[in-house]
Amino acid sequence: MAEGRSYSRGEWISAGVFVVVVLAIAASCMPGGSDDGGSDSGAGVVSESPASRSADTGNGDGGLPVTAARFAEWPFTVDAGVLECEGGAVTFEPPGGPRYAVNGTAKDAGYPSVMPIWADDKTLGNGLKVDISEVLNKGLSLC
Repeated sequence: MAEGRSYSRGEWISAGVFVVVVLAIAASCMPGGSDDGGSDSGAGVVSESPASRSADTGNGDGGLPVTAARFAEWPFTVDAGVLECEGGAVTFEPPGGPRYAVNGTAKDAGYPSVMPIWADDKTLGNGLKVDISEVLNKGLSLC
C-alpha cells in the first residue's frame, strides 16, 4: 500500500463542514411534500398543521419571528428576525431588513445572499460559518 498524504485537523473539519453544507443545500432543493405544509420525508422532522403554524407565527403572512434563544446554534450576527418560506424559498429578515436567502431556492428567486449576517464559527476558524441547518430546517417546515 502506498503512503498517502496526512491531512491536518483543519482540513478534516473543512471537509466535514463542506459535506454538511452540501447536504443542507441538497435537502432544501427536495420537494416539500403534501399540500398541507407537512413533510412526507419523516426523518425526525415534526410536521405542523397549518393551524399550529399560525398560532406559532403570530402573523398571517407565514413568517415566523425567531430569536437566538430559540435555537441550539444561532448562525447569524443579529439576535432576531423573521423566518419565511414561499415556494421552497427560505428567507430570513432581521429588523430593518433586507430579506436574505437562506437556501439556494431563495437565492435563485433573487433574494440577496445571507453571507453579510452569517456568523463565522470561531471554533473552526478559516472563515468557516456556523451551521445553518437548524434554521434552514425550521424555515422549510413553514412551506
